[in-house]
Amino acid sequence: MINANSSTPLYQQLANLLRDQIHKGDLKIGDRIPSEAELGKMYGISRITIRQALAELEKEGLLEKIPGKGTFIKNNRKIQGLTRLTGFNEVTAAAGLKAGYRIIEIDSMAFSEEAKTVFNTDEPSFFMVKRVLLASGSPVGMHTSYLPSWLIHQDPDSFTSEILSHSSLHATIEKTGVRLYRAEEIVEPALAGEEEIEHLGLKMGDLVLQVKRTIFDFNNQSLLYEIDIYRPDSYTYRIESYR
Repeated sequence: MINANSSTPLYQQLANLLRDQIHKGDLKIGDRIPSEAELGKMYGISRITIRQALAELEKEGLLEKIPGKGTFIKNNRKIQGLTRLTGFNEVTAAAGLKAGYRIIEIDSMAFSEEAKTVFNTDEPSFFMVKRVLLASGSPVGMHTSYLPSWLIHQDPDSFTSEILSHSSLHATIEKTGVRLYRAEEIVEPALAGEEEIEHLGLKMGDLVLQVKRTIFDFNNQSLLYEIDIYRPDSYTYRIESYR
């Protein structure tokens, strides 16, 4: 709360308070913060003080003022794909955000010609899980993941809706005793489809970042095939090259 007797200026106290709520995820990307009048009533401080606090947070890139609509939490942090084979939980944590998942569909008998080619198998169907990826509660991408049946049979109880709604798929696979070793990825732009528009808050014609990833074990056996779609304003790739 705001302490009028503190040596810290009132505007700085309010800025600290809002900044802390943003970093904790209490205020999420895209949320509209209370108006100046509402903040004044909540904390008993003047509009001049409030404007000074908001101006500081705007300068830091945490807030964005939209004329006629209000002031909103700005998406100023991108999740960054690294050259290490990392899962969504790890790269999200590195960005100072909290990973979350929302399941769209799980199918133990999914068909995919693309997956058959990747796994180099005549197996007719695969285990498929499709999830929305959440960073501190905000949707930033979608994963459609295919796994061979033999891998699911290692530990069927680990690949349930209950577990996959809050767990890393990479970590879930490794709990079966299988070890992920390397990945091959193709990164390219694509147009948002109906599902991306619905689940990621995009519009028809918006571009997305599409990543097709195949993950192998130490014996070069394909373990996982993923088609990942990311909002371009939320995800970026960093690539290191050596000569």
